[in-house]
Amino acid sequence: MSHVVSVAAIGLLCPAGVGEEGATGGRPGEVPGFRARAYVVNRKNLKLMSRAVKLGVSGIRLALAQVEDWEQVPPERRGMFVGSTPLGGEVGDLSPALHVSSDDKGKVDLQAFATQGYPLIHPLWLVKGLSNNVLGFASAAHNFQGVNGNYCDGAASGANALREGWAAVSEGRADLVVAGAADSLVGLEALIPGHKAGEGSAFFVLRPVENAAPGSVVLRRGEGHLEAEESTLGYLGAAGEVVSLARAAMRGDLPAGLAQHGLYLSLA
Repeated sequence: MSHVVSVAAIGLLCPAGVGEEGATGGRPGEVPGFRARAYVVNRKNLKLMSRAVKLGVSGIRLALAQVEDWEQVPPERRGMFVGSTPLGGEVGDLSPALHVSSDDKGKVDLQAFATQGYPLIHPLWLVKGLSNNVLGFASAAHNFQGVNGNYCDGAASGANALREGWAAVSEGRADLVVAGAADSLVGLEALIPGHKAGEGSAFFVLRPVENAAPGSVVLRRGEGHLEAEESTLGYLGAAGEVVSLARAAMRGDLPAGLAQHGLYLSLA
């Protein structure tokens, strides 16, 4: 059993940009120029996805597109681990219901909301933001039938998904794993007072290493480049830590020796 696995590819979308463009700079807010249609093959599924789900499914496709032979791995040996925040559908979808059930001062009458507002909410509003939607849509699209997991642990969600993905590869339970997180909190600043909100998605394609070269990316919460880059990108929720790690890896801001020996992941 190897405790070090290789990082074959990284799919990154964040307020600084998509792919390598997202590795530096940025500002709080949405991913610039993001169009889910460019990544979601079955366009009908877009109606069933919240913004965060679209970002997650897109990040996974972006990562896999960089690995030429991933489809040669048997489906039952492909694993997927995702961090997410269950938030339901888009906030704007609730506006009509809140409007008819609120008084002039903005106070919501729950009785009016139940009788007048509720019928105005799209029946798929809650379904669009189910916590395991990224995992479900992406595993179906790419035929991943192996080990999997979904984590809703707040800011730790992405890191936990990455740890579990690393464990699945290092313990020999999978030959290829996609692990990471996606989240979108733009428009929900009232839920995170004192923070500017952003959105992002970062997924790592992990594979076994038989004779790993020296060096690794060590994931420990709250240290160095793994701290959420809130001042630059805003609060990214479940995706904060993995986006930060992805940006550091793509910049080459890694432990000494990695530039020479390649990128490996060792989670302590």
